[in-house]
Amino acid sequence: MKILLVAPCPKNEMRHHTMDIPQLTLSLIAGMTPPEHEVEICEEVYGDVINYDGHYDVVGITIMTQTCYRGYEIANEFKKRETTVVFGGIHATCIPQEALQYGDAVVIGEAEGLWEQVLLDLKKNKLQQYYKHTTLPDLQNISSPRRDLVRCKSGKFAVAPIETTRGCPYNCDFCTVSRFFGTKQRHKTMNHIISEAEEIEQHYLFFLDDNITGTKDFAKDLFRNLAPLKKHWVGQASVNISKDKEMMQLAHKSGCKALLIGFESMTDSGLNSYRKSLKSIQENVDAVKRLQDNGILTMASLIFGLDNDTEEVFDAGQEFLVKSKAAFFQSCIMTPYPGTPVFDRLKAENRILTDDWSKYDTTKVVIQPKNFSPELLLESANKLQKSMYANSSIMKRFWPNAMCGFDSALFYLSLNKGYQTRNVHKQQFGVNRNEAGVPLDFDTTKYVMPVKPIQPGIVTSGPGLGELIEELL
Repeated sequence: MKILLVAPCPKNEMRHHTMDIPQLTLSLIAGMTPPEHEVEICEEVYGDVINYDGHYDVVGITIMTQTCYRGYEIANEFKKRETTVVFGGIHATCIPQEALQYGDAVVIGEAEGLWEQVLLDLKKNKLQQYYKHTTLPDLQNISSPRRDLVRCKSGKFAVAPIETTRGCPYNCDFCTVSRFFGTKQRHKTMNHIISEAEEIEQHYLFFLDDNITGTKDFAKDLFRNLAPLKKHWVGQASVNISKDKEMMQLAHKSGCKALLIGFESMTDSGLNSYRKSLKSIQENVDAVKRLQDNGILTMASLIFGLDNDTEEVFDAGQEFLVKSKAAFFQSCIMTPYPGTPVFDRLKAENRILTDDWSKYDTTKVVIQPKNFSPELLLESANKLQKSMYANSSIMKRFWPNAMCGFDSALFYLSLNKGYQTRNVHKQQFGVNRNEAGVPLDFDTTKYVMPVKPIQPGIVTSGPGLGELIEELL
């Protein structure tokens, strides 16, 4: 069969020349596709153009919440040509009934073992509507991605994505990760990971793991095995790494240059709500300093608009960033992704302002915060981001981070200036509400009308993981 795999992206979000983290999704699916099939991939974020007249036997589309409408538009074009369309990805997993309106089948959860079955069923003309695991896949015998299909060039950097684990034990109420990958961390074999890292020609790696230090013994063993490869890498970790001197040293020796850490909140209530082990601004400032002392830059991620937040949350965030001199800053606006407890709660409280999924990307306001206006949330979050990436702030934070090494200094300046440019040219989106007369019913057909007839029994108004994948958690 001739297969096209697509990662959709709205036109205004495409990044042809700017820094972006390469993904493995399509190359992983290509890697688990039997060799007798011909596979092409299209990643619209990089400006790839879809060949709608390519005479494909099946088109696989992976969708996130903010990209689902573009995915549905693509599906419509292929359905006009009577091409079979299969959806997967986190949004399709959370709302499989919605995705099925635009395609022929939905892969729920991780694709290993399911994609192969989809292809077998297609060959037999017995395609099912839903494909799902009863248990999460074992990563011990997992397929490798098709490295020839991985887009590693990102802006001025060549960065190769790689993963070692899946799953996150923290199970935060706003996050879809544990609901997609489970709450228990699963690991690939060490031989598999190191062999894959050795084969990657790029010098810089990005570990896609949601928490690479989630299992201490595994992480330390990984870092010891990575060290001889002389690679440089960045990844995501819990702030708890800052309390383990041996782990920080091993990470640095293995080539770790920077870690994205979800601090989430700097208020007392926020730190307690998300079970953070460091309970004050100063403790978190000290954590960033310990990482700097061990040659590791920190990208600090904060979320604004939590139910416990008052207007003081922005001052607390500013105080932490100024005192810690964190290398980078990720400002996230609370976004109620479907399938999460936050979505269910805010929907029940009528505090969701729009059902336009394209606005759900953590940079736009789609909720009514509990203790201040949506307009204040947008203005204050943008102000803090602008302040962090002002020239004066970049210079004040330079020396503590430059002391991590010459490569780190270059990385620091390049990424900070890149974020500065992106913020300057970024459209300042307002608060997003449904237009007058448009019901907030989460019926996607009012935004993208399916080409294929809506099937009887399809639910369009009740997003949530539901019983289809409940057993996986």
